[in-house]
Amino acid sequence: MKKILVVDFNCTSALYTHYFAKGLADENDEVKILGKKKPVFLDVFEHLNDYVGFNFGFKLLDYILNWFWLLFNYDKFDLIVIQWLQLLRYTNIEIKLLNYLQSKVKLIYVVHNVYPHDINNNKVVKRYNQLYKTAKNVAVHNDKVKEEISELSSDTNILMIEHGFFLKQFRNKSPKIILNKCLMIGYISKYKGIEDALKVVKILKERGIIISLEIIGLGTSQYLNILRTLIDDYKINNQVFILSKEVPTRFLIDKVNESSMLWLPYKKISQSGVAYTSVGLGKPFVGYDVGNFKDFFEKKGVAKVVEKNNIEAFSEAVIEILNSQNLFNKNIQKLSLNNIWDSNSKLINLNFKN
Repeated sequence: MKKILVVDFNCTSALYTHYFAKGLADENDEVKILGKKKPVFLDVFEHLNDYVGFNFGFKLLDYILNWFWLLFNYDKFDLIVIQWLQLLRYTNIEIKLLNYLQSKVKLIYVVHNVYPHDINNNKVVKRYNQLYKTAKNVAVHNDKVKEEISELSSDTNILMIEHGFFLKQFRNKSPKIILNKCLMIGYISKYKGIEDALKVVKILKERGIIISLEIIGLGTSQYLNILRTLIDDYKINNQVFILSKEVPTRFLIDKVNESSMLWLPYKKISQSGVAYTSVGLGKPFVGYDVGNFKDFFEKKGVAKVVEKNNIEAFSEAVIEILNSQNLFNKNIQKLSLNNIWDSNSKLINLNFKN
């Protein structure tokens, strides 16, 4: 029996870690998760992997204590998969710790985004570059990220692994869709293109198309005030609704199921869990041409992807999806037949380099 540890110290991506860990487990394997276990994100699932480590409720304390847990317990596992090294924003100590661990045990670092979305600090960028040059085995989900990592380090062994869809089992088979309801979910930040989305609502209103846009996620009070001012200026107060709070997964499932589509006018991203959630729950999305949106999602006919910052084109794409719901739904059904998470165990075993 092989023992595998998946590390997500702060539960940065609870859904990804859950599905990824489930996909790694062959019949005879044991997969545990090191990090915070947050019921608000995970209570929709009947069966969870075992969580280990500390969870006192203090973010930084738990993070540091779980690093100590890993350093004292790594030898109990045959493979360790690490993701989301949050301290790289401030120090390179985690690179040294990762290098120590990979000299003792098989280790893979999973790249979700090459750099944090909201970072323009050259020191932080250099630390991430150092990480990719140090890690012997790096796992990625798409060709663009693979190309970027290859340019940064020709010596790193890059494993292409699969990113499956989230929450497919909770797709409503007979959804009560609210016509023209669109949705944006996740952290409310400038790189998400929310200001562009508000302009789209305004443009469509001027064309006689009334959209209801709901925006759900945490955001700073300063940025939320900017958005509310724009909503007032555009006179779309009765069309745009912002819920700025951390919400349970069940709540998000219900919101997605009743929507016509999701909007992802992101300015900067390598890949998006929201895209995999949208398609997983049977909804097409409109997005800008970033990450793998065009190469994967639009190519499969489950999204409309337009040139970044082209608000007119984004507006037209929204209209196209509204007028072609059946076609997009058919393509989504075809794409999400198989559970591709399960292929990752084999891909890692075949491509890992000691």
